[in-house]
Amino acid sequence: TNNASYVYSADGQLLCKFFDENRTPVKFEEVSPLFFQALIDTEDERFHDHCGVDFKGLGGAAKDFIVHQRARGASTITQQLVKNMFRIRSNTQYGTGLVGKIPGVGIVIMKTKEMAIAVQLEMLNEKDSILMMYANTVDFGSNAFGIKTAAKTYFNKAPSELKIEESAVLVGLLKATSTYNPRINPKRSLERRNLVLRNIYEHRREMEKHFGHAAIKTKAQLDSLLKTPLELNFSVESAYDGKALYFRQAVAEYIKENCPQLDPYTDGLKIYTTL
Repeated sequence: TNNASYVYSADGQLLCKFFDENRTPVKFEEVSPLFFQALIDTEDERFHDHCGVDFKGLGGAAKDFIVHQRARGASTITQQLVKNMFRIRSNTQYGTGLVGKIPGVGIVIMKTKEMAIAVQLEMLNEKDSILMMYANTVDFGSNAFGIKTAAKTYFNKAPSELKIEESAVLVGLLKATSTYNPRINPKRSLERRNLVLRNIYEHRREMEKHFGHAAIKTKAQLDSLLKTPLELNFSVESAYDGKALYFRQAVAEYIKENCPQLDPYTDGLKIYTTL
């Protein structure tokens, strides 16, 4: 993934960040477990039981399409991670090769690749690691890539401080980052958030099993949360924020000249300067 680089002055003050995608990876324990409960309950309710591919979900999706002519997604969190990491798309030669230009074949090739790599990821990684990789790669809209930047952009918080209703807003964004953006579409965002909260309540027993406690235990707690208004502390971070604009541009040019193998805009560097 493309990660932001941090530029520090000689006395240890943060001057600015360089980034193409504003993303800073965090560890599993740095994120509120409430976010992961909301994510699993909404995006992949059988996450802890499948091997990367949810065959039960695939069967249900196929039945809905054949019987009711209604399409619904059946991709697991692991499959979505594969798509985020490897940019597999049905409409590109990179994703499917030349044979993918045959109508209907491209999507089959793409899904087959997704499934194969998803199973490999599950074989090589713990479930918590997969959740963390997903949270660090995903796009939350508003130039916020990864859970750390998303928590700061929408709520001005660290991801460990997220409350359940805030976690539900962020998870709701994953379906469509513009449609359910709380800044530009607050009504739709609120409806989507409440759907996520209901999912969390419905799957409370599964969450107790995997996380030791459920985020929403009672109907009264759910009803109270559904009435809670959206509360944002919204601020989009720009690549021009920070101090010493001329100096830091000189730093970027210095790195490009003297360390051509490094890219300060994508490599997640810590850069210490003489200023």
